[in-house]
Amino acid sequence: MNMKKKSGSISLTVLLLTALLFQQCTNANKDHQMHNAQIIMDDEINIEQLINSPNKTVLSKQATVKLNAHNGTQTIKAQGYIDFDRNSNQSVSARFGGRIEKLFVKYEFQYVKKGDKILEIYSPELNTFQEEHLFLLKSAKEQPLLEQSRQKLKLFGITDNQISQLEKSERFTQTITVYSPSDGYVLFNSETNGNAGSIISEQTSTNSMVMNEKNNADKSFGSSNSQIREGIYLNKGEIIFSINNLKNVWAIVSVSSEFNSVIQNSSHVKLISELFPDKQLTGVIALIEQTFEDNNQRFIRVRINIPNSKGELKINSLVTAEIPVMVNGNFQIPATAVYRTGLNSYVWLKIGTTKSGTGIFQLKKVSTGAITGGLTTVISGISANQEVAEFAGTLTDSETFLNEN
Repeated sequence: MNMKKKSGSISLTVLLLTALLFQQCTNANKDHQMHNAQIIMDDEINIEQLINSPNKTVLSKQATVKLNAHNGTQTIKAQGYIDFDRNSNQSVSARFGGRIEKLFVKYEFQYVKKGDKILEIYSPELNTFQEEHLFLLKSAKEQPLLEQSRQKLKLFGITDNQISQLEKSERFTQTITVYSPSDGYVLFNSETNGNAGSIISEQTSTNSMVMNEKNNADKSFGSSNSQIREGIYLNKGEIIFSINNLKNVWAIVSVSSEFNSVIQNSSHVKLISELFPDKQLTGVIALIEQTFEDNNQRFIRVRINIPNSKGELKINSLVTAEIPVMVNGNFQIPATAVYRTGLNSYVWLKIGTTKSGTGIFQLKKVSTGAITGGLTTVISGISANQEVAEFAGTLTDSETFLNEN
């Protein structure tokens, strides 16, 4: 009898414990459900608050990058080509009108030495001056006038040797020879020609760059041979040809306009030529042109002086330049944190966090600079200690930028 009572007491105790445990589990489950419901409600409230700008603000648990100011020098890469240093041209102009009777240099870029014959010109005007000189030569009493006549002939480009030959033979020549003033390559009518660069299209890590030959009233060197030929007439003062020894050349490179404010004149530049890619060259920025070479793509042209004493660099050969840029008080963020749409750049700026820990991100337009080592320099649009999404592309859909303003 006592055993039956004990057994019943134990069963009742187990039953009570089981009921109590079930009740605690039920209460815990209800608390968990209520907590989840509250989180969902909080996020829904935040989502409701974002309905006014659904394409410019999103919720995400994506990792962020904190902004820290950066000072120093970086480099950007730019593609370009080798061109003549126009400042090194020695131009020969027609000092009198006349007709080209004979050309001794038949080809553009032909190498000549100082004193080599370039062409012969027939000029009725110059023949008249020669006749006057011979008349004064026969008049022994007109020595001062004779000396003035010699100076006049020199001003017309007649050499001392040619004047001596005229006085000895006492007979003027029908044509006058024009000689090269120095060693170098002949550029016919080069002062009126445009740049020798052909169209270059190169993809770089920083941008897509297309360099186009200018189509102003200029003519290319390829067609300039037709400008100088036997039988054509020259006007007084017209440039006949130029000589350039190519001891110094220009590298003409295209850089996106966003770098205009951070590139400085006289900066030293490293260059690599396609002709010898294992050799590093150095140059100095001589000019940053204050015009865009393409109104749609907005590239600025930078001229870089490069010594070329051995003549290794060839005109129109391609080069890659590493241009230093100054970065002061700007920010560097991963390139993946910037979303680009042609000329514009955007980031997703973190503006808050939901109670569940989900980030609230808002679309923000920024100005960017150089990209170096996978990092993009942000010049303006965001402030120190703010956070941006690390991968801007994953938060962007096809509708995002339709209402960016």
